[in-house]
Amino acid sequence: MAQGWCDQAPALGCARGFVILHPTHARAVNEAHERYKREHPRVPLDVLQVVATWLPCARTAASFAQCSTFCRDLSRCDTLWRRLYLGRFQRPSEDPPPGKWFQLYKFQHTFLKDVVLNKNLDEILQRAYPRWESVGSISLPVGAS
Repeated sequence: MAQGWCDQAPALGCARGFVILHPTHARAVNEAHERYKREHPRVPLDVLQVVATWLPCARTAASFAQCSTFCRDLSRCDTLWRRLYLGRFQRPSEDPPPGKWFQLYKFQHTFLKDVVLNKNLDEILQRAYPRWESVGSISLPVGAS
């Protein structure tokens, strides 16, 4: 009668069907497993590309980008950031060069958060652009001969 896996376990250095690996061998097994996972993804690539293109918001795109380096590359898709930008902001007078929708979205988001929605907006504008009331006190240089 042939022995099964459980019958051979003690002879293979296994306890209750679990393989115990020496630490020097465990790393080699893990590297091979990681390489296999990179080369053979569970979700087909075309499905991931469609998912990345239709992420609903920038926060979800950022979370998706943290899943893996491949997902990070997919989340930088120009089509995604163009759709997210046009869904939140007005269309720019000229479209940015290819691959720049992400930077444009990031700039507009930062500008909106730091300038427009700032509680001290009046103070910032007053420092940057003084009120027209002070225009009368401007002295213009007169050409000296």
